[in-house]
Amino acid sequence: MVDPLLALRDASGVTLPFERYEGAGRCLLGRPAWGNGSSRRGYGLPIFEQCGAACAYCGYDMSATYEAWLNLSVDHVIPAGDARRLGYPVEWFEDVANLVTSCRACNEFLNGYRVTDVPPATVEEFFDLRDIHFARKRAWVLARHREERGWYDARPRK
Repeated sequence: MVDPLLALRDASGVTLPFERYEGAGRCLLGRPAWGNGSSRRGYGLPIFEQCGAACAYCGYDMSATYEAWLNLSVDHVIPAGDARRLGYPVEWFEDVANLVTSCRACNEFLNGYRVTDVPPATVEEFFDLRDIHFARKRAWVLARHREERGWYDARPRK
């Protein structure tokens, strides 16, 4: 059964970032090397190569300036903590195919997002679930951006 959020995604023209990944995001690409331990110069590099330097959720381009580059972050679409707690295979949720470029604001907004789905039986089912959660997370983030923008615009100014 097709998730209604994915159908809305197709109708709105929003595409999944995984479509540009090697294998169209439907194969495991390996766990990124830790590198220096930072998302910008370490483990994030293979994700940025696949996903680009724009936030997969809000579209913020973090390649234009040094200050923008400092906002580069990586998000696990299926959150690692939830996946570990629920018994998902580590090689699935730590794989580059489950990771997207995220700005720090969107990554922070997603701290409260939880996955409760039972572990899928196959990696194909995992990718289907990842796609569903990406669409849900994107909607979550855009709603949070609207909320934050409303607060920011309404705040008293000196």
